Amino acid sequence: MPAFDRWMRATPPDREVVLARKGEALFRQGDPSEMFYVVTEGRILFVKESPFGTPLILERLLPGEFVAGFAVIFDFPYPASAISDCPSRTVGYSKARLQSAIDSDRELRREVHTELGERFRMYQSRLLYANMPIEVRLSQVLVALSGRDPDQEGILPTLSARDSIAITRTVLAQMCLTTVETAIRVTRMWEKAGKIDLSQRGVIRILDPVFFCEQVRGLTIRG
Repeated sequence: MPAFDRWMRATPPDREVVLARKGEALFRQGDPSEMFYVVTEGRILFVKESPFGTPLILERLLPGEFVAGFAVIFDFPYPASAISDCPSRTVGYSKARLQSAIDSDRELRREVHTELGERFRMYQSRLLYANMPIEVRLSQVLVALSGRDPDQEGILPTLSARDSIAITRTVLAQMCLTTVETAIRVTRMWEKAGKIDLSQRGVIRILDPVFFCEQVRGLTIRG
């Protein structure tokens, strides 16, 4: 987002937060949305707490991505908690400064609203997860985290740095609304079929991106 990046470079943050260890909270679900945070180092998980079972990971945010924009812009409490997935750093901008910038910069407003619209579409699609085969749900998350477009025709099998995804199967399971045991079973099946590499602890390396994009498009179910 060029206008957003330009605004960040020109605007000193109101706060910098260092989360020194995995599992530390930037904010908790229900806290007042006073600050608009942007990840600058590490990884932040946006986690919806549930009184009925395992928390749901809504998003996994990397450097350059913002956290809980809906709550700040539309002025309601943070709808989920922001938890570090590893040692991380964020910068925060006050709600008033962000709103003033959006009101005065049409391009910045367009970019932020477009990004929020994409995230809202993603949240809506998660509502359909329960009726999808687990292989498709897991593939959707892996494809999204690799930054690929599953609808692009003629996907090349060329691997990129983003195909090595730093994620545990516990986090993957929570993002896919399934159990850790199921995530382990399916990923082991894919490893045996040569679709992924699990040799590095805490990393899933995609070896066959075409396979996963076809899973998402519904062309295959099992490898």
